[in-house]
This record gives sequence, C-alpha cells and structure tokens, in this order.
Amino acid sequence: MNTTEHRNSLVATLLAVAAATTLSGCSSETDFRLNYVHMQVQEKTTGVALSDRQHTNLKEVLEAYFGTPDEPRVPQLDGVDLSGVLDIRKLKMAAGPVGRNEAGRKIGLYREHCGHCHGVTGDGAGPTAKFLNPYPRDFRRGLFKFKSTARTTPPTTEDLHRILDEGIPDTAMPSFRLLPENEREALVHYVRYLAIRGEVERLLIFEYVDTVDEGSLLFDPAAEGDSKAEQLDLVRGVTSEIAEKWLTAPDDVVPVPPRPDRPLAETIPRGRDLFFGAVANCVKCHGPTAIGDGVTDDFDEWSKELVDKQNPTAHEEWLRRYVANGALEPRPMKPRNLRTNAYRGGRRPIDLYWRIHNGIAGTPMPAASMKQADAPPEAKGLTADDVWCLIDYVRSLPYDSLSRAAAAHGPTNQRERQ
Repeated sequence: MNTTEHRNSLVATLLAVAAATTLSGCSSETDFRLNYVHMQVQEKTTGVALSDRQHTNLKEVLEAYFGTPDEPRVPQLDGVDLSGVLDIRKLKMAAGPVGRNEAGRKIGLYREHCGHCHGVTGDGAGPTAKFLNPYPRDFRRGLFKFKSTARTTPPTTEDLHRILDEGIPDTAMPSFRLLPENEREALVHYVRYLAIRGEVERLLIFEYVDTVDEGSLLFDPAAEGDSKAEQLDLVRGVTSEIAEKWLTAPDDVVPVPPRPDRPLAETIPRGRDLFFGAVANCVKCHGPTAIGDGVTDDFDEWSKELVDKQNPTAHEEWLRRYVANGALEPRPMKPRNLRTNAYRGGRRPIDLYWRIHNGIAGTPMPAASMKQADAPPEAKGLTADDVWCLIDYVRSLPYDSLSRAAAAHGPTNQRERQ
C-alpha cells in the first residue's frame, strides 16, 4: 500500500466511526436532499430560480416515483420492466437505518458501508468526503468511470460488482469482497437506484427551468384531463428514457480482441511511439515521463459545471453558493502516474484495453479514435493492435530504469508530494 492509499484508508476508517452514528441513528426517516447545486447551476445559466413551492413540488414527485431513503420504491412504467436493475427486495435490504428486519435479516447496508463517503442521497458528499482525495463518486449524474461499456452507457451489473469486489486502488474505496454475495448484490441495486433517481431529478430540474412559467408548477396536483396526462407523460418519459439505458447496458459492452501473438520487444517500442505521437497523444496529459504532470489544471464533469474560468469574479460568488448548498470544493484532475503500477480501473490487460478504447466517463480521458486494421496508413485513429501496443508500453513503465530510480528516492506522484 502506497502513502496515499494508507492515508485515505486511515482517514476513512477513523471518520466512518463518527459518521456511523449520524447515518444509522435513531431517527425514523431520512430525506433525500434535493440537488440544490444543480438548480443553482441552471439558475446561473438561465437566470431562472425555482421557488420554495416549486422545490416542494419536485420533491413530492420524486418521492411518488422513488420513495424515501427508508422506504424506496421502484417506478411503475408502462412497457418497461425495471425489476432486473431495481429489485425492490434488494433495495429494502440496502435502504434504511442499520439494523435487522422482522425476519432477522440485515438491513441498512448502504448507510453502514457506503453512506459515510457517498452520502445518503448518493451525492458523494457524506460526512467523510471532504477529507478524501479523490472525492467519493456522486452517483446522481449516472456517470461511472470504470466499466466495460461505451463512454456514454451505464455500467453493467458485472462492472459494479467488480468495483465492489476489487475496490479502487489509490483511493479510499475499499474492497467489499468479504461481504456475503446477497449483500453485495443489494448494494449494486441500491447504487443503480440512486443513480437513476439522480438522473431523473437532474432532467426534471432542466424541464422545470426550461418550460415552466414563473411561479407555476410543472406537476400541478390540481391539473385535470389532458393537462394532467401531459404532466404524467413527461415524468414517465424522462424516467423511461434513463431506465432503458441501464436495461440495455449489457448490449453495449465493448468486445476486447485477443492480444496479437507478438513479442514485447516489438510491441513496447511501438507503444512508446504511439504514447508520444499525435494520434494517441497520451503525453499531453500523462507527461513526458508518464508521471501525470502534463495537463494538471483540468476538471472532471462533476466539477466542471461549478467552475467558470472565464469570469473569475462571478465564479467566486457562485462557488460560495454551491458550497453552501452541499457542493465540495472543485479540485483539478490529476492524470494517472503510470509508473506506480496502481491502476484505479483495474490492472488486468482487459481493464486497460477498456480504459484506452472507451476513455473514462466524466473525466478528460477521451475514448480512443479507432480504425480498422486494414485502413490505409494515412487514416486517423488507432487499430486494436495499436491499443495492445500501448497497453504493453504502459505495463512496462513501472519496471524501467527511471521508475526504479524514482522509487528509491520516494514518491513521484504530484498528489503524493502534497
């Protein structure tokens, strides 16, 4: 375990003890906090601020479809069976205060194992979050970094299980492999539940800001006839659109071709040329020595909507408002130090293939521009063979002479030096 892993693990362990009292305490009900930060982002963009009455209206609609943290619900949608991704029995195992139900089975798994970092609402801003680097994931955008599917597609069940089983190296996210399989399965369903609910909320905020006259309600309980039908169709339509992405995610898994039977003496030099070349251009972010010191002032998608580099004065004022409403201070993304042999998305060759081919959703790491093996030499893009050469080069970096010299003199990762 390196310095950063040890520090984050220690902080998470110590603070989780204090957080557990808050998250599993005696109160009978815990509310889902509305995404006030996203409302303010929309207000900054459009000049439209939702009223307290509209906040209440939005909360009532979300509760009608998704329930509460203590009593979750699965939305009932015409023609869309969500049971495969949101099993109510598994949601109830993960939901609520930590304890046991009348049958003696454990409940409250999410608050016991996840809430102190990811928050009850799944906003990534639990009691321990601000002490961790990187911050815990905010599930509400539906963006997951490490997965087998294309960049804009949600992860599969297997992807989520892999993260729970393996943890994320060089972060405070531990492995939960020792939990019983049914408990891990319940947590997977609950994470999907928080993500789908969060995505629906973000889209409904956008619809509210974009279509509603000042002071009126997007979902008026007094509406009748065609007006009421239109309101219900809107909510169902938004929810169905998001749910379908999760249901069809397995169809979008990127196939990984076998590694060509070529010696490393050939593939590593080719990978190095691609790393520094104009097509792959890995050097731009990971730096000329691959320690992650290229572009170091960029942000991930969770922070970019809070950052306004073009207007520093307005940025400071809005940022104060965002933080007051629950946002964490934005931090620049640090590209991976490829010499430490710690790969957050997994160190298997197949994991590295997906990272290069698919990119990392929500971050500046782009998906590779691909081309067929028989494409003309002047065609832009990488072939599958090129990706494997890059993988061989990246996997060789922790073992070359520069990495060994750096290890002898202490950590080289910028974040470890802070």
